[in-house]
Amino acid sequence: SMDDSDIPIDIHSGKLLDWLVSRRHVTKDWQKKVVDVREKIKHAILDMPENERIVELLKGGYINYFHAVQIIDILKETEKDSKNFLGFYSSQRMKDWQEIESLYKRDSIGLGEASQLLQRVVQYEIPALRRTMQKADQGILDGAKKEKEYLKQAADAKKNYEKELSRMGIAGRLLRSELLSLASELPSFIESIALLIQKLAPAKEYYEEFRNYVHNGSAPSVSLLPLLSLIFSHGSAVTVYERKYGKTPTRVDKPNFDLLLKADQGTEAAADEIDFGDDLDLDVGGEIDFGDGGDVVIDVIADDTGLVAVDGVARGDEALGLIENGETRREVKEELEELIAFLSARALDEETEGSADIFILGSEVRPEKIRSITVSQLKEWNAQTSSILSELNNPQKIHLFKIRTSPQYVETLVEELMGKRDLEGRYEKMAKLMEEKQKKEQENLRETRNQLNLTIDNTKRLKKEVEAEISKKYKGRQVNIMGGIHQALVPV
Repeated sequence: SMDDSDIPIDIHSGKLLDWLVSRRHVTKDWQKKVVDVREKIKHAILDMPENERIVELLKGGYINYFHAVQIIDILKETEKDSKNFLGFYSSQRMKDWQEIESLYKRDSIGLGEASQLLQRVVQYEIPALRRTMQKADQGILDGAKKEKEYLKQAADAKKNYEKELSRMGIAGRLLRSELLSLASELPSFIESIALLIQKLAPAKEYYEEFRNYVHNGSAPSVSLLPLLSLIFSHGSAVTVYERKYGKTPTRVDKPNFDLLLKADQGTEAAADEIDFGDDLDLDVGGEIDFGDGGDVVIDVIADDTGLVAVDGVARGDEALGLIENGETRREVKEELEELIAFLSARALDEETEGSADIFILGSEVRPEKIRSITVSQLKEWNAQTSSILSELNNPQKIHLFKIRTSPQYVETLVEELMGKRDLEGRYEKMAKLMEEKQKKEQENLRETRNQLNLTIDNTKRLKKEVEAEISKKYKGRQVNIMGGIHQALVPV
């Protein structure tokens, strides 16, 4: 039969300690006995010679039986001068470590401890280090992805803000002042709108003629386009007061816009600092809300009863022009819409004339004033009216009207704009944090890799030492610790 000494002994790494105990190489209660040895090591370690090999040994962290054997080897060099004439060491260091070694050898508790250490490192420590590396790897990927996202969001925020500025028609250097000075240009805008409206007088005349014609001369007494008519006759100067009471005020006390402007200049510089906000709530909606073209109406003076009878002075809201005041401006827009609807219908009728015109019977002849208006004239009036309406519905102008009637509205607008402006900086700050996160994770990865490779080297050495120690108990037969340990000891 084949000689037993040729057959290697294979032991599964996960069952190493059980294997040693079941074959009585190590006693069941080895752990209790090892406590005493650990205590002695703790004290002995405090007094070690300065020696590179020892420093190298202790780097492994957990000192085991095989370290003790090596330390004695080193001490034979460093302590040789302390031998007495009988050849024994008088050095306390040597005595301590020789005692540690002999305690370790008793019942092979040193082998038991080293085997348990080997199992623990393979089953827990090495996998934990690998997981830490995976996590760091993932952290680097996530950080890079998020950094990219935040930089894109920063660029978008910048674009968004610039778009907002150009919609408002300002440069964005001193938001408040720029908005206020734009608002102060409204009077000339209103003037130009009023002039355009006055050009529509013939269209209104045609509207009236046609209404009379359709009603056979007995048209309803409701006056057509009353606000536009006031503008036809009085221009932009006509006030809400006049619309309300049907007479010209003796005096007009307009809200003083220039005072409002001056009061504001002082607060500008202080309040316009960029606020990066540390609350980093980045879920900020897209566009500034320009409303649905509808104007917010702010009543500056609520109670105007009794003022008229007394002095005929137009004050507050009533002192504003029809286009300037939110309430009447809405009515002006409604009248423009009414005119557009009429003109569109008329043009359509004229173009499809002859098929089935509900108003005209057979050969009836229309009045000259209606006959003389061509389709192209109707379309031209229609275009003029539409263009005035869209000027009044311009989002920027809507903001400016609101500012002009309510100084508080400037604050709201400036806040919204500054929120948009500061968003870029906030996203950049977040991107920077992500960049730092990646650096930290890379550092973490490097350190863990080094630690893992060091642990793998130490564990390989420990494996060989344990194999050799078991081999001694079997007359030098080859011992292989195998199984999960191979996977664990692949370096990175």
